[in-house]
Amino acid sequence: MRKNSINCIAVDDEVSSLKTIREYCSRSQLTNLIGTFTNPYEALQTLNSNQVDLIFIDIVLPQIKGHEFLKTLYNPPMAIFTTAHREFAFEGFEVDAVDYLLKPISYEKFSKAVSKAYQLLRLKNPAQQSSEETSVSMNEFLMVKVEYTTIRIDLSEILYIEGLKDYVKIYTEGKLILTKTTMKNIMEKLPPSSFFRVHKSYIVAAGKIDMIENSRIVIGTQRIPIGESFRSSFFEMVNRYLV
Repeated sequence: MRKNSINCIAVDDEVSSLKTIREYCSRSQLTNLIGTFTNPYEALQTLNSNQVDLIFIDIVLPQIKGHEFLKTLYNPPMAIFTTAHREFAFEGFEVDAVDYLLKPISYEKFSKAVSKAYQLLRLKNPAQQSSEETSVSMNEFLMVKVEYTTIRIDLSEILYIEGLKDYVKIYTEGKLILTKTTMKNIMEKLPPSSFFRVHKSYIVAAGKIDMIENSRIVIGTQRIPIGESFRSSFFEMVNRYLV
């Protein structure tokens, strides 16, 4: 499970749509998908036994309309409605939906909707927000195994990280560290507001980016490619800093 992520489920009678949601959730740093269902009533056990913050749900389902299903829940989670029918958008906003996504859903629109849900969740739970900020401030370094020793790396020193199968290279301002781990594992240890996966083989420290040239990130003398599947989420981050 990713740190500070939103627990979510997806309900859709179209298997292809659930596949899209699963893929997008795996790429997003903000989502932890804990279940997918083709029938909304099959999701009840998960909703009752887990903390579910967000539900992706189709408005038009064979069993019941998505917004009507949410009305049956005692304490419904935030909702992002998905549908192939633009005319059903109003039904989604009847239950204060976070957003409405028209199929086929692009990752860019998915990412924007999830970001909105994440911000709403933080506003609703100020204690959780404070806890997250404390956690990030305390986690200012990594402990990394290098051969027979374990060394400390301050996060502020990391420029970027390169993946090499079961190893990663951590490039810092003063040295290069090679350790046996995976990109997924190290990404889970890094604060999502400061480090971004921009390629299947690269993670960059946002504060160390010198410039962006077309589809490459420049950090010092290194030019790092931006992978196609990471492009939307990366430039969404960049847009937050544009003036």
